[in-house]
Amino acid sequence: MRTPHWVVPALVVLFAVLGIGGARLIAIPSVVREFAPAGSGPLRTTLLVVDGVKCVDTAERAANQFKEVPGVVRLVAYASRNRVEVTFRPGVTDVTKIKDAIEGPVYDESSKAYLFGVYRVVEVDGVEVQR
Repeated sequence: MRTPHWVVPALVVLFAVLGIGGARLIAIPSVVREFAPAGSGPLRTTLLVVDGVKCVDTAERAANQFKEVPGVVRLVAYASRNRVEVTFRPGVTDVTKIKDAIEGPVYDESSKAYLFGVYRVVEVDGVEVQR
């Protein structure tokens, strides 16, 4: 049994379209960082769209911005989508402090210098940040 000559190119196109379309539906985190145990009490998760988070390295560097922020429990970064999800204790910190922490100066280990303007929060919980 012979297959028509158009079947192989059609399958290649079909799988390419499914691969590209499927990548939009499935997101695998680039970085997951636990800062404190969840414990008891209320937690809140905020979703930030951050200009500057574009690969695993920049997502790791963004996660380091929260080492000293009290109340931050967990960070999940999706570098391919510029998204950072931060889970925190509302009684200890708030979204403004989280935004300020990620937009603050970044310490660069290799140059031993602080870098400014590395990250900019574009959107918080679906609301565009006005500049």
